Amino acid sequence: MKTASPQTIHRILGSNNILLIVADGYNAPNNTQPGNFIASLALSMAEKLACYAVVNAKYKREIMDLSHVTTVQERPKVRDSFLLPIKKFKEEIVGNGLLPLVLILQAMPPKEHCEDMILFGYGQGQRASSAAPHRPTISPSLLAKIRMAVEDQHLRTAIAPTNSAYCGREQQHLNQLFRQKQYQDFYDPEVRSLLLTFRHDLISQRQTAESIALMLAPALEQFCQSMSLVRNIDINNIDTTNDEDLQYIFRLQGDSRYSDVLRESYIEELASSIDRNGLLHPLVLLKKNDGRYKILCGFRRFQALKRLHQPLVEAKVYQESDFSPEDFFNISLAENTRRRNLNPIEIGNFLESASNTLGLSNVELAEQFGDTLGIGKPGQKVSHSTIHKYRKVNQIRLRGESPEIISDVVNEKLQFSIAAELLAPIKNSEDRDALYAHIVKPFMPTRPQLTKLLNLLEQDSLRLHETIATPQVQRSIAKALASPQPVTTLIRLLGKKSDATTGEHKALLDAKVRGIRRRCFGENASKRDFNITPAARAGGDELIVQFRLKKGETQRTLELLANALTQDDLFAEEPSA
Repeated sequence: MKTASPQTIHRILGSNNILLIVADGYNAPNNTQPGNFIASLALSMAEKLACYAVVNAKYKREIMDLSHVTTVQERPKVRDSFLLPIKKFKEEIVGNGLLPLVLILQAMPPKEHCEDMILFGYGQGQRASSAAPHRPTISPSLLAKIRMAVEDQHLRTAIAPTNSAYCGREQQHLNQLFRQKQYQDFYDPEVRSLLLTFRHDLISQRQTAESIALMLAPALEQFCQSMSLVRNIDINNIDTTNDEDLQYIFRLQGDSRYSDVLRESYIEELASSIDRNGLLHPLVLLKKNDGRYKILCGFRRFQALKRLHQPLVEAKVYQESDFSPEDFFNISLAENTRRRNLNPIEIGNFLESASNTLGLSNVELAEQFGDTLGIGKPGQKVSHSTIHKYRKVNQIRLRGESPEIISDVVNEKLQFSIAAELLAPIKNSEDRDALYAHIVKPFMPTRPQLTKLLNLLEQDSLRLHETIATPQVQRSIAKALASPQPVTTLIRLLGKKSDATTGEHKALLDAKVRGIRRRCFGENASKRDFNITPAARAGGDELIVQFRLKKGETQRTLELLANALTQDDLFAEEPSA
């Protein structure tokens, strides 16, 4: 249950026509004055009724009386944090075709005694002339029904005298906010408002106040007019600022590194279409536990609507407690794939978010979402390795690496299979980007061809991007691009380089081995006495040493070998100085 926080004006979003207002909900934390838990009562009611609420627990009445409209309007900061939300909530209720019922809650001073538990004040609105009759802020018939419903909960009520402070008839009183024409931005005679004053002992303790709220809520439920599943809501109440707010958003957004990915032109076209034809498909939102909204489906429509500066947007609203997170992932996935297939990066983004939120492994992700994503072969189940590939490529994006690769995957300029199977496994982003920029993008090799090129380039001891940057490789690239068969030519040229390099390395190693053989085993020693050869498939990182030991000379031979092998770096690719 939400409790009233000090130094706060609570603004709670609702889903029906009732708006609760508390102008004086401040409660001294040091207990130097009698307790006032009217704010806790209001917040408990708002939670039970799922209604709107604006509750001041920040300003002391002695410093500023927020029930005095003129005083509040003279303080812009307070006006914007207290009166403006009231106005916006009222407009949202009206925008959904409902008649607002505003209930203003206040506490009776501790020193005043009253037999009745709650006083109802209905005020009188502005009159056209002094001779005209007063217009109450709520109809007598509705007031009578509300009183009966409240008294059915064993709460004794009475009508506040019209000349008392509990009637709310003064022009500056909050109860007149929608009745006085001088408040032009608020004036709406259709709004019904009622001032409820609670006897102090009912709200002097939090537990008592919340118990009263539990009694009032069922009494007022019959006067709630619920909004439909699809409703108009204030676009400023939709949160998109943190990862939790975007957990169901899989379309790429908000990253300037991927300008092509964002498809700004698409957002502009969508905004123009909405401006011309209206919103054909409502947003799908989740009402969070704090009363605000996050997007389940329709992030790009939301972006377009923001550009149009539309205050109210049509949305289908679910409660976050209605379904499990797994259900919401399925709803979002179905909604997104119904309009346009997700691109590979968005699929990876979806899988990453689902894995983090639901704690699913790749195997479980494949079983749960594989068919809906449509990423497997027809008639075959999606494998966990396929899921791994999509997540692997998306993780490059999450790390902020290789924007050109990500952009080209999204825009179908690069085969996803090449990105997933050959580029993503390269851990160093410089190596990955160099390979893509100098080899993959200009030559567009097939997977087998790219695999062969990678093997040729990786035979050098340099890092991949350093090897690609060498003059010899750059000359080979330029020559291959100018030939009729660029990829085949590049493989041939790099193969020659590799063969030449291998021959040079072998000759250098042989020379070193011959020197060690002569020093340790004599001038007449052969390869059978001592030899060193490169290990197969080790890329020059392993050598095999073979030597013959004679009885009685083991220690001497090993010492000579240790000394010789220490002096000569057999892995060096240049002759010793």
